[in-house]
Amino acid sequence: MRKAFTLAEVLITIGIIGVVAALVMPALISNYRDKAYDAARKKAWSTIGQAVRVITVNGGIGDAADAKDFVENHLREQIKILKTCDNANLRNCGIETNTNGIKTLSGTSVTMPKTLHGLANRMNSGATTNTDTTSYGFVMSNGYAVNLFYNPKCMVDNPDYWHWGQDRVCVNAVYDMNGLARPNQAGKDIGFVTVIYPDESSVAYAPNVAKEDAAVSTFDNAAQACRDQNSDYSVPNRDELLAMYMNMRLLGMPSAEYWSASEATSASGRWQGFDDGDRYMHTNATPHRVRCIKR
Repeated sequence: MRKAFTLAEVLITIGIIGVVAALVMPALISNYRDKAYDAARKKAWSTIGQAVRVITVNGGIGDAADAKDFVENHLREQIKILKTCDNANLRNCGIETNTNGIKTLSGTSVTMPKTLHGLANRMNSGATTNTDTTSYGFVMSNGYAVNLFYNPKCMVDNPDYWHWGQDRVCVNAVYDMNGLARPNQAGKDIGFVTVIYPDESSVAYAPNVAKEDAAVSTFDNAAQACRDQNSDYSVPNRDELLAMYMNMRLLGMPSAEYWSASEATSASGRWQGFDDGDRYMHTNATPHRVRCIKR
């Protein structure tokens, strides 16, 4: 007598495998996407950040008149660019500009910003930043579509000068790792690299931002509020927070006040205003919002 599985037993086994797969696969796919985004973030951070740093060290950060001039006559010398597109035709470079064509980190629908004001819709013009400044598009050699914003008057950080944070931002590059293909969402295939001019060089930031705020906290409790969300989370330093402010619409963050981890000075400190771009010192006991990052 030969032994074999009955049809019912086979169907039950297949059903169990299907249930397990249904439970496990979403987590595996999500984990894969998170790793792919983090790899893309680090690649864009390294490539664009290093290129702008070389331009800055060579004294050329303020030589370009606008984003187009910067990309065509400065950035091209540092990285391989396959194609460029003016502000009116960004979609030709794989940058989704249809109305409400992209999603924020929180999942709401927005239109890709084409001016600095569009990046942070409550941004004050500050001392050297023109919020009407338009972007310029290009495609990197690895296929990333980039929407680049440029401030030719970005200022060296001065600890004795109270300032609008955005005046220190030289370059803000919004990239999409797969162009017009979906999901076109910040934190999945869309990210950003912000280059700040603190001294004779420049520093690039591309924080991996949490999807939601942590609990409203005093400064002394802010770090714990991040750890309560995720053990890998921490409070951003003031320049990481400034990069988040510059891209607040892509992140879906509200106009509010957020703690940074940096030590306070007379010019700026542990606080970043997402309402108009100012950053300065508040007492540690003041309750503020906290948005954590993963480094």
